[in-house]
Amino acid sequence: MDVIIETADGQRFEQEIWFFSSVLEIKEALHRYHGFPVSRQTLILDGEVMEDDGNTESYLIVQGTRIALRLEPEPGAAQTQAVVKPANAAAAAGSAGKKAKVAVVLPPPGLKRVKVEVNLGDNVSELRKEVQKLTEVNRLRMATDGFFFIFKQRVMDEDRTFRWHDVRPGDVLEMFYGSVTSGA
Repeated sequence: MDVIIETADGQRFEQEIWFFSSVLEIKEALHRYHGFPVSRQTLILDGEVMEDDGNTESYLIVQGTRIALRLEPEPGAAQTQAVVKPANAAAAAGSAGKKAKVAVVLPPPGLKRVKVEVNLGDNVSELRKEVQKLTEVNRLRMATDGFFFIFKQRVMDEDRTFRWHDVRPGDVLEMFYGSVTSGA
C-alpha cells in the first residue's frame, strides 16, 4: 500500500510499504529510497510520535494515510540544516532495493523456465524489457510484444512494483501471449 509522507518543509511524496510493516521498516524504506538516515527520523501520525516497534496495524495505517516526517539535526549541525531533501524517488527506487531471483515460465513454442533477477522496487514493466533482452541474446523464438505476466493466478499490473504484487525470491511468474482489457 502507499502512504503519503509529509516533511516539515512542505514536501509530500508517496512511499510504498507492506501492509504489516513495523515503524522501523517504514523508516528503513525512507532511508533506502530517499536517503533519510533512520537515526534522524521521527514519524508522527495524528500528532503522536510513532514508536519503532509499532506497526501499521497498531497505528491503523491504511492506503493514503498521511504521516509526518521530522528529521533531527545531525550532531554538530546548525538548526537550519535539519531538513534533508529526498533524492529523486523514481531513480532511487530503480537503483536501490532488494533484488530477487524469480522464475519466468515462457509460453510455447519454447515453454521453458528461465531465472531472472529483478529489483523488488521496480515496476513489472522492467521485466518486459528483460524478457525482450533474453529473447535476443538466447535467440528464443517468441513474440516480444503482445504478452502479459500472471502471478498467483492474477494478471500483474505493469505500472506496479514487484513488491506491490508481493513477489518474493524464488517465486514463479508466468508469461502469456495476448493482451488484457477491462471488461467494459
